[in-house]
Amino acid sequence: MKINLAENQSEITLGQYQKYLKLIERLENGELDTYTFNRRKIVLFTNLMFKDTANITQIDFEGIINQIDVALNEQAVFKSRFKLGGVEFGFIPNINNITSEEMMHLDALDSITQGEFIDASNNTNNVEDLHKLMAVLFRPITNKEVFGSYEIASYNGTKKYCELMKDIPLSIANGALFFFVNLATELQEAILKSTKEVQKRAEAQATTFKSGDGTLQ
Repeated sequence: MKINLAENQSEITLGQYQKYLKLIERLENGELDTYTFNRRKIVLFTNLMFKDTANITQIDFEGIINQIDVALNEQAVFKSRFKLGGVEFGFIPNINNITSEEMMHLDALDSITQGEFIDASNNTNNVEDLHKLMAVLFRPITNKEVFGSYEIASYNGTKKYCELMKDIPLSIANGALFFFVNLATELQEAILKSTKEVQKRAEAQATTFKSGDGTLQ
């Protein structure tokens, strides 16, 4: 019996990973015992049927589980572009120029960007939203420029592409997530700094007006 087994995250889809996190949740809630959990884990990441997993030798059983864990825990590398379904998608080119709607949706999905995505050691409450986050961060490329730069389609919500995002490689999603977390931190710091500068100017202006200096005659 030939078994198709993922060797790295590029051979695992985001949709599979979401289902895996749900399996972990069921294990932690006591709905599944460890043996059944591992059998379902094998089914999820291979071409085997559930009934077939009972006939795997113990050595092969453990070997398959270990290989899946190796693939899931692989360190992802950020890639700003990928092709899926005949469409080339690109990561938001400039996080500083995102729209208020994009920022609102990213804030709503912020609870899944806490560094818990890479190894599934901690489950999240918004597993089902991981593909929606990717649909905010990645959109179809509309224009390619020199030196590898590009433009992406305007943001019109996640509905059109979020289901498609379940088919992206886990390596793409993982790399984008960690890259986004770093960018979001920098963006928040920049916004905070800008806000403080605006407040200082407003306070200085208010003090000037109160003293009478600079008042229009």
